Amino acid sequence: MEVIEDIIKILKTKQTFVLTTHIHADGDALGSLLALGLALLNNGKDVVMIHSEPVPENYRFLPGAEQVIMVQDLKEKEGFEVGIALDCTDLSRVGDAEQLLQKADCIINIDHHISNEYFGQINMVETEAAATGEMVCGLLVKGGFTITPDIATNLYTAIITDTGSFRHQNTTANCFRTAAYLLECGAAHSFIQHNLYEQRSLQNLRFMVNVLQTLSINENGQIAWMTITKDISTEADNNDSLIDYAKSLKGVEVGILFKELDSGEIKVSFRSKSYVDVNQLAAHFGGGGHERAAGCSIKGDLKEVKQLVIRKTEEYLAKRRAAE
Repeated sequence: MEVIEDIIKILKTKQTFVLTTHIHADGDALGSLLALGLALLNNGKDVVMIHSEPVPENYRFLPGAEQVIMVQDLKEKEGFEVGIALDCTDLSRVGDAEQLLQKADCIINIDHHISNEYFGQINMVETEAAATGEMVCGLLVKGGFTITPDIATNLYTAIITDTGSFRHQNTTANCFRTAAYLLECGAAHSFIQHNLYEQRSLQNLRFMVNVLQTLSINENGQIAWMTITKDISTEADNNDSLIDYAKSLKGVEVGILFKELDSGEIKVSFRSKSYVDVNQLAAHFGGGGHERAAGCSIKGDLKEVKQLVIRKTEEYLAKRRAAE
């Protein structure tokens, strides 16, 4: 509680803020960023919302998304009193924005991942929260900030994307209470659902078909994985939920999605169904996240990375079986 009060005091008394979130931003990351940024702007603060990458096309409907500036396009690059990182496990996850945050007088870290490294001068880390957006909502309410319909829409998007529309294990009673409150504040439920789930392009659907054709399963049927190679990836692809197809197979405990990046890295996403702590798997490769959803990036050849990750996952499952 003391940490929340410290943050509220800073939000109220300081004037210049730079806000950012992690690379490969999802709905929780962007929804939280935009909600807090708009709340501060509405209270007369000087706020810059930056990111290392363009806002993904499927999230450009979010209120205020056009105000997110690419780091390289920011003209004034120092002089901020407060830097705020949202939904980031460690400072390096903000990408090119890291140096800018480091120049701020104070860094505030707001996150809900169990693997958070407490990198801020002030750390608000609530691992029981379903989404960082849930935390931001509580922070704004306690601080007496008005939650406008635009802010509510961003926070509601944050919550439904990180809970898989309330399907994932991280869904809690407080999560539902927060969502209900945001609807009362004017969150545009139908607008959000329409833009998130009913605006796929033909190109995107064909992309999904290509990825689903890569679906593979290991010998005992407990691990399933899919692969996005550079030749089938597009700027319009939205692969946030693709991994759920692998995990949904009967008998599968761990679903994995491999994505080949132009940087020479392989982005690896993990999801587990009931008992495997994929945060530990991701941590083995320098990543992290939650017990049932985590990820990492590994430098190397796609084929070799896949073999390495699948072998490690099989070893983890074998140890679990031996311990039972």
